Amino acid sequence: MTLYGPFVQAANDGRIGWLADEHLTIPERLQRTLEWLDAHTDYTYSIWRGADPTRADGYLEPANGSFMQAAGSAEAMTVEVRLPGPDGEHHLYTVGRPESAHGTTTLIPMSDTRAVRVFSNEVFTAEEAAAVFYMFYLTEAVSQPYVLRELDLTQDLSELR
Repeated sequence: MTLYGPFVQAANDGRIGWLADEHLTIPERLQRTLEWLDAHTDYTYSIWRGADPTRADGYLEPANGSFMQAAGSAEAMTVEVRLPGPDGEHHLYTVGRPESAHGTTTLIPMSDTRAVRVFSNEVFTAEEAAAVFYMFYLTEAVSQPYVLRELDLTQDLSELR
């Protein structure tokens, strides 16, 4: 039995496949990939558990509704996670540090035309985001000290640059 997964990775340009530790460890692979984000050509990256890690194409179906994604550039990106909430339904959250943002927001470019506004404690570098992604890879959760802010999906979450 060949094991391909268990996690899938995808980029905004349609590249998708198993997240593998070939040539680099998973933490190194996550950091390297997040370092490629430039907010122009490469601006999003996502991971989720694949449904069937015994098949080369088992990544085509997600195992559940949870995922983690980043948007922006290596210098400033937002990290979002979709997890089951207390009501048993999946919700989308922005990941942040526990310190207060004092209402200060930052505009994170996520393409040549769109940007997302987040609080200052929700801005990560590639290195910082890679640690959050690796914890999600290990546990399918976001651990302390990070906090989650639920996003209102009835609102437009991005704006023109």
